[in-house]
Amino acid sequence: MDYQYILLEKQGPIGRITLNRPDRLNALIPQVGVEFLDAMGNMEADENIRVVVVTGAGRSFCAGDDMKADEAALTVAYRGPDHSKDYVYGVGRWTQMVAAMQHCPKPVIGMIRGHAWGAGINLALGCDLRVCSEDATFCTPFILRGQATGCNLLHYYVGLGVAMRMALLGEPMTAQEALQWGIAYKVAPGDKLEEATLELATRVAALPTRSLGLSKHAIYRGWFRDAMTAYEQQGLAQTLNRYTEDLEEGRRAFIEKRPPQFKGK
Repeated sequence: MDYQYILLEKQGPIGRITLNRPDRLNALIPQVGVEFLDAMGNMEADENIRVVVVTGAGRSFCAGDDMKADEAALTVAYRGPDHSKDYVYGVGRWTQMVAAMQHCPKPVIGMIRGHAWGAGINLALGCDLRVCSEDATFCTPFILRGQATGCNLLHYYVGLGVAMRMALLGEPMTAQEALQWGIAYKVAPGDKLEEATLELATRVAALPTRSLGLSKHAIYRGWFRDAMTAYEQQGLAQTLNRYTEDLEEGRRAFIEKRPPQFKGK
C-alpha cells in the first residue's frame, strides 16, 4: 500500500509507524486507520522486526478524530444502518487501530509528545508501554464538544474518580500524573524523547520476542477476569512457549551464569 498519512520505517529490529498529519496534530480520518492497519500487518509479518514504536509527526501524538475533516472522508467509516456498531467496527476506526496494537505478537511502544486527546488517548493506551515528553497531556475532551464518551481504556490504569473527572470535566492529565498512575513508563525532556524511546525499544528488542507476544496475549485476555481464568491464560502462554528456541537459550544462560542471547524465535 502507498501511504499518504503514515510513515513506516525499519531500523534493525525496531520498526516505527508515524502518524503523519502534523498540520492537523495527527487528527484521525478513516484513511489514517486503513493505512495504520496495513503498516501493523507489515510489521507483524517481518520476522526481523522485534518491537514496534508508534508516534506522531510534529508537536503532537494525536489530537483525536478530525472534527474539521471533509464529510466524505468521515462517512467512509459509517456505512451501515447501526451507527453505534460503525463507531466501533467501521472502516479505519481508531478502535481497530487499538485492537491491532494489542493483538500484535510483538511489543508496541508509544512515543508520546504533546496531545494524546480523544481517540489519541486510546491509541496511546493501546500501546504496551509509553515514553512521554514533559509536555505530553492525556485528555478525554468529548464533553466539551457536546459529545458523550465512555471508559477510553482508562479503567486499566486509573480509578473511577479520576476517570470520571477526565470524562465529565474534560480535564487533561499531565505527563507527571501519567507517570504516577503507571500510564507512562518514563517521562523525558522534549529533546530527549526519541533517545529515551529508542533506548527502551533497543532493550525490548533484545528480549525473547515470542515469549513477549504470548505474555501480552495472556495479560490482555486475563485482565479483569477471575483468578482461575487468568491462570488458564498464563498456562496456555507457558505451554506454547515450550516450542520457542529462546526458552532453551534462557535455560542455558541461567545455568552458565551469562547474559542470554535471544533470537526472538
